[in-house]
Amino acid sequence: MNELKEQYGEQHWWSWFEETASLNDEPVYIGYITGPLQIDGDLILDEDPWAIIIDGNVEVKGTIICKTPEERVSTLMILGKLQARNLFFSGGARVAIEDDATLYGFVVGTWGDGGASLNVTGTLTARGVLLDAHTPAKATKQIDALIMCGEGWPAKPDFLDGDQPELFDPGVLDRGGPFVDLNLVRNAAQAGAPVFDQAAEQARRKAKGLLI
Repeated sequence: MNELKEQYGEQHWWSWFEETASLNDEPVYIGYITGPLQIDGDLILDEDPWAIIIDGNVEVKGTIICKTPEERVSTLMILGKLQARNLFFSGGARVAIEDDATLYGFVVGTWGDGGASLNVTGTLTARGVLLDAHTPAKATKQIDALIMCGEGWPAKPDFLDGDQPELFDPGVLDRGGPFVDLNLVRNAAQAGAPVFDQAAEQARRKAKGLLI
């Protein structure tokens, strides 16, 4: 961490990244990767607390999964553009992208009581940004996606959980609906199975002014 501070200590995000060590009782894994980084499959960060900087653009053909138990706060800092199929974050996983983030599928955030959050400095683009009521996500420029989240967070919801069951494939609804089971959403998105009803998604995207 001291070596990284010499290089990044003047950056606006440094204190937020550095505090990861003080927020955990257990030792934190410190990781540093010089980009660009390309991964053919999934990128999975979980369990033990970690603080990782990727300095450069990141392209993941699969899904980025950042999750920790609530009592283990972890931080991923990407200093470049991000492209991936999906991005899932939960528990104590904090993710920040210092540029645009493009997800060709879905962003799913859950169990943010433990500190999980997503912060994109540029534009966040996805088919859907689907968050439970306890988990925040924001983009400094804009979010180009259909947004389900709790009220009072930086991202303004297009709809609340349970408001638009017709938008979703029945396979991701909790016992037939109307509420969304975000675990089923993650499974479906990662497998390439339907999350949204195609016709309903196109209609909602058109109404919001998003590309179809």
